[in-house]
Amino acid sequence: MPGRRASSGRLGAYTPAAPMQRFLRYLAPNLVTSTGLIFGLLSLVATSEGRFVDASWLIIWAVMLDRMDGLVARTLRATSPFGVQMDSFADAINFGICPSFLVYTMLSSVPALGFGGGTGRVLLMSACALWVLATVFRLAKFNVVAESDDAPDVFLGVPTTLAAGLLVIWMLVLLKYTPADVVLGAPSEFGGPRMFGGLEFSFRAWSYLPAAMLLGAFLMASNLPQPKLGPVKNKALAVFLVLASASGFLFAFLRFMPDYMALLPSTWFATAMVWSVVSPRARQIPPPSFLPE
Repeated sequence: MPGRRASSGRLGAYTPAAPMQRFLRYLAPNLVTSTGLIFGLLSLVATSEGRFVDASWLIIWAVMLDRMDGLVARTLRATSPFGVQMDSFADAINFGICPSFLVYTMLSSVPALGFGGGTGRVLLMSACALWVLATVFRLAKFNVVAESDDAPDVFLGVPTTLAAGLLVIWMLVLLKYTPADVVLGAPSEFGGPRMFGGLEFSFRAWSYLPAAMLLGAFLMASNLPQPKLGPVKNKALAVFLVLASASGFLFAFLRFMPDYMALLPSTWFATAMVWSVVSPRARQIPPPSFLPE
């Protein structure tokens, strides 16, 4: 029955499972992004309830998932314009609004810091607002530049994930190394050894956070070239980076040793800053054109 075999062949070319497989393949990275966004929303709740350690760890969890969704998308070959836009919206909340709300709520809750009113409050509000604006600007510029034909193979401006991750992980270090009898100190909420030994911060150390946010906002909005971490040829270095990244993920979700977790991104950030200034290649990269001609 030739006609029947031909019909079976046509049915074989279109299997009902194919659309579902395609749907699940593209769904996977967006589920990771959505989970990260939920962590951001939970961070806002924790901040409003005064649970600053919980709020900080939730932002760090969102950072980790932001690193994972791109890996999942590339592994499954499930990158899409929809995923790019969804990731940007999630990043604006997780790394723009959440850290700003956390810093503002924490610092304004301590009258001795001087951010509860007057000039101090204006400074704090300005730093938090500029952080959010710089985050959104950085994300929008990245999407536009990435779609251009002459997109550079580097980041232009410090990535929002790195900026927010550094800000919050060092806030956790401050919380760990500020004595329990000092306002905002919470060393009992952190397990593991103290990598910085007997180091202790006074509550005055927290007064530098608005300045750190202003610097971070400037670096995010800038055109400063930042290298992308790609394949490493040196096997020993590659193994070290894999192990360091894996331990960072593990410690993050166990809420363990923020002082250890701060070392790798801080070292990468410092190295990238030096590279952007001294590298002849970095100095030759032209500023991006992200506005219509």
